[in-house]
Amino acid sequence: MARVDLRVPIGEKDAARQLGARWDPARKLWYIPEGVEVEPFSRWLPELFEPNIRGPCYAIATGRRRCWRCNTLTRVYAIMLAAGHELWIVEDDPTNDRWQTGVGPTLLSYVYELHETVAARLRRLAPRYRIDYSHTSRSFYWMNHCEHCETKLGDFETIQETDSPFYGADTSSAWLEVQTIVEPFAARCASYTCDTP
Repeated sequence: MARVDLRVPIGEKDAARQLGARWDPARKLWYIPEGVEVEPFSRWLPELFEPNIRGPCYAIATGRRRCWRCNTLTRVYAIMLAAGHELWIVEDDPTNDRWQTGVGPTLLSYVYELHETVAARLRRLAPRYRIDYSHTSRSFYWMNHCEHCETKLGDFETIQETDSPFYGADTSSAWLEVQTIVEPFAARCASYTCDTP
């Protein structure tokens, strides 16, 4: 079996290591090496990928904010989708669950999982925007890290606050660098900024 990436909270890293997990310093995550039995690691395996937002393309926006720890300006990144993306709508009656088209652009936050093609591109273009564990939300999600001191920069202060670099942004925002990626997008996330019809 090929390598399997894990989601190991920092407080459980010793347990994962004792079972045979290895640390990948480049991707900053634990993984099961090829040839090691997966079953003992079941509590750290990512869930089956089922996106709740998707689109025909996406953009990576780059802004700047001050790091709360070292007080230095650092680049931060966010994922933006244009109007026409689709959201998975969950109803009280599961037979009514459906994909619905978003009428406006959206900015994603608390992205828990990305399609592997998108994740690979983000690792190349925005290496300090990566999956990590948040003690505040008690979950793993894609978050920014300071380019100077590697401190975690959570989505609330980076994306959602009114004085954050991305607040009120769309793909035409003049104060951001926006790179459009013309390839399909799929993710599982907890928050987005647009309305649906």
